[in-house]
Amino acid sequence: MARIARSPARRAAARPPEPDLRSIFRRRTEALIERLADQASDETIAAALEAPSDVGGLARLLSDMAPLGIELQSVDPLAEAIARGAEAKQELLRDAGGGWSSTRVAAHLKMTRQGVDKRRRAGKLLALQSGHGDYLYPVCQFTDDGVIAGIDRFLAACPPSGGWTRLDVLLTPAEEIGGISPLDALRRGDAEAAVLVASMFGEQGGPADADE
Repeated sequence: MARIARSPARRAAARPPEPDLRSIFRRRTEALIERLADQASDETIAAALEAPSDVGGLARLLSDMAPLGIELQSVDPLAEAIARGAEAKQELLRDAGGGWSSTRVAAHLKMTRQGVDKRRRAGKLLALQSGHGDYLYPVCQFTDDGVIAGIDRFLAACPPSGGWTRLDVLLTPAEEIGGISPLDALRRGDAEAAVLVASMFGEQGGPADADE
């Protein structure tokens, strides 16, 4: 018996529809927020509302729940650690003056986005992975007309680590260079001091993560 060929349109219609991941995630997140709001105290909710952003507020709510004796295991065994990490990253980015997209950096440096990507891969720009699949570039590494001198030497001296770790080192005051941060040293034209701190970071047992 001859087989009846199906048209491409009929074959497509026979396949089950792909799940709407955004809708699923939205429903799951709404349920999580309702559960957190029901369990948290008024003081915890008030503290979360003081955060400067909605993401920061949720992160603060999660991180404050464990000390209050509220069980986070029902939410996620890693929820508190993830929340603290998210809040710390937000604070770090604020201290860095915010983050620019690849398009914004390209306009500032008067080059293409491909040129920006090339400089990032070459270790000449500090970049942070964003949840949009693009990179964020901390504003503190830029000057009015380019990039702060010596940032490439600082990045090259850092041990293998992610962008967030390198930004933390860049912004943190170091006793070895008189209590200023490597960023301040670069702004003063002292790249050697910044390189010194970067090279010592791995020796002091700093994390070598892959969070770029």
